[in-house]
Amino acid sequence: MKASTRAQVRKTTNRFIMRPYRRIPTWYFYYYMSGDLVGKGVVTNLSYSGMRVLGDHAMRPGTDLTVRLTLEEDKPPLEIERVTVQWVKEAEFGLKIVKISPSAATRIAHLLAFQARAHRGES
Repeated sequence: MKASTRAQVRKTTNRFIMRPYRRIPTWYFYYYMSGDLVGKGVVTNLSYSGMRVLGDHAMRPGTDLTVRLTLEEDKPPLEIERVTVQWVKEAEFGLKIVKISPSAATRIAHLLAFQARAHRGES
């Protein structure tokens, strides 16, 4: 391998990317759908731009899904029209939010703000 090629590989594999938003630990049940596939699982952390989930179907990076997330038992589920699978590690995978309605984005924002305050001990 040429020295310039090794330098390019090092640059791309050692990149550190800061998340734009802090992820909040959660334990919400969700369903995910793509074509004929319907799966269920648990959201283990959530941010404005994505989530880490456990699911009951093997997924591939690049797959687009629709997600229905149960945040509160007495309210309808929150629907995210399109997320994309970013990475997969066995039954765990990362989802990037691609298309979400303003009302669903507002619900997530309120939930994250509430959880952040609770985590800091504020009332």
